[in-house]
Amino acid sequence: MVVMNDFSEFKQKFRHFSKLCTEDYLIRYANKGLYKRALKELDQGVQVQYTWNTASVSCQLSEGIECTLYATLDEWQCSCPSENICKHVLIAILYDQRQQITENSDMGEDIVEVAQVAKPSADIPTSSPSALDLKPSSADFADPDTIKEYELQTQDKFHQINESERLDYGLQSHAPKGHVRFRWMLEADLTPILKSYTSTMVEEVVFRLRYPEDIQIMEDTLLTVLLKSQKIEVSFTEEPQLTKALCKLKQTAGKMAKLEALLRYRMYHGVDDTDALSVRAYEPKFSLQTIHECRDMLAGMLRTGLARLPQSYNAQLETLAIAAHSGNLPEIERSLRGIQGELQLFFKRHVRFSMQTMLDRISKLYLALEVLEQGEIPVRQQSQLVGSFRSKYFTVPSLHLYGLGADSWETRSGFRGITYYFYCFDDGQIYTYSDVRAVYYEDQQFSFAEHYAAFTPWLPSLTFSQFTGEEVQFQSVKVNEERRISSGDGAKLTILPRTGVTEVHFGEYLLDIPAALEREPDSIDLFTEPKERLALIEVARITEHSFNKQTQDLILMVENTEGARLPLTLPYSSDWQSMINRLESGFGSQKLEHFYAFVRIETKRISPISFLKGQTLLSLKLDSSSGRMGRFGRR
Repeated sequence: MVVMNDFSEFKQKFRHFSKLCTEDYLIRYANKGLYKRALKELDQGVQVQYTWNTASVSCQLSEGIECTLYATLDEWQCSCPSENICKHVLIAILYDQRQQITENSDMGEDIVEVAQVAKPSADIPTSSPSALDLKPSSADFADPDTIKEYELQTQDKFHQINESERLDYGLQSHAPKGHVRFRWMLEADLTPILKSYTSTMVEEVVFRLRYPEDIQIMEDTLLTVLLKSQKIEVSFTEEPQLTKALCKLKQTAGKMAKLEALLRYRMYHGVDDTDALSVRAYEPKFSLQTIHECRDMLAGMLRTGLARLPQSYNAQLETLAIAAHSGNLPEIERSLRGIQGELQLFFKRHVRFSMQTMLDRISKLYLALEVLEQGEIPVRQQSQLVGSFRSKYFTVPSLHLYGLGADSWETRSGFRGITYYFYCFDDGQIYTYSDVRAVYYEDQQFSFAEHYAAFTPWLPSLTFSQFTGEEVQFQSVKVNEERRISSGDGAKLTILPRTGVTEVHFGEYLLDIPAALEREPDSIDLFTEPKERLALIEVARITEHSFNKQTQDLILMVENTEGARLPLTLPYSSDWQSMINRLESGFGSQKLEHFYAFVRIETKRISPISFLKGQTLLSLKLDSSSGRMGRFGRR
């Protein structure tokens, strides 16, 4: 008796599911041609015999094919060779729909509403092929004309929103034109929706939302949002559950696409989800006890004073740094080790010790500890103070980048590398890619010339020396919070015709000489990462060049058309001795007029990285030493 009840319960559940599988729903899950083939064969007399089980139904088609279905299209089996959803699955569902209509008609009930139900059941599948990618399955080939006609009809129904033309689209309110059925997409509380997402998943979606995306919206029995540049389509049902949305991407990728599509739709209509997303995306968990211990130790240091400080404090700092690491406080650990390094210099009476640097480090850490201890700031800012052990890279749909130059460098801690700089047309920010190696081992070397001439990981025929002077388009590239580009697999790189430098709008990065000379004083800011200040300066000519033997710096004096002068300083290194000699002698530089200097603005100097003119670019440390100074170009 219990088994019979189970059969009856599943039969009722499945028949409710099949009744709610509308034409729009089935077409989005399969395609238009497959749907029409299923209807055609039903009209030709194909019949289905159902055998009910406790959690499935066996469907025997009169043509000999057998299918096993459940109360969802996320799972099914068919004896045909198709790996995708086939016409036999659709026939089994549509045949049951017709049976229900016949039964209701015999009972004298109104069948119109039954045939036109628009919402999916509680077990609607979580993924679907795109409505704009109407390719028939391997087992059933649809009429190409039918597919083309449906594609055109579908595209006509989409309402396009170009976010790139409306950079503040998230702040604008657009009254929804759709039916009341989809109001939940704007009125739903995000908190319960986000519970099924990990903080890392939400953080990545929030990261994607920084970048503009052209979206299209279509409404029929479903509300479909198309993310154009990603070529991702998500169809929402009227049931207020994100899990019921349809998306062709599987598993985690599909789950994140649904959330992104929902959030972009809400942003378009002026819904601000910042607070809800911040709470879920940034959930810092750390040891308050370690915070107390660090604060007490720093307070003791300040009371005692450096002059009377015993050397045992170095051991205390090391112990607390280890505790901070165990307490999930990576930024606190880095700050403690920074103070420890300065303290070691002090005890050794080293010339590199700076009292100002020591005070800045202690002040910033003490303030951060006090703020974390009070716990009265938003979780996003808490997360910034806590930091992370490893930088997280997230995939962005596309980046349109303009090469600004490359700079070679070496650190005292034993690292050498080349950093490539790019201006991004999409968000008006500067992105970097760094090729870095540790050289503190005896057998490790890093040749700037060899690495500069090496091929890029994204386009095997493109060298880094060419890459830095190009205008490029990345697709599906990974970047982190500091806008550093990853060399990981999956990114696609396309070379574009390079725009003349004077035609590019660099925004806040374009400075005149008086503005560049107004150096900003150093300040303690807890919630922004210290970053190098980069700028492009319009230069009329180089008027002087000299080498300061005392500081071992090469000084290039430049001026603009108004006669304002600016010294550009290049520190000496044996690695770019050839470049120093060429610039000091004036070789090639005397011919340079009316160009842009891409520079790094530091506290006591302004260092040039590259010169740009027209469509050409010259990276000073890397190109000048290769003999390119005379012709100022790379082609």
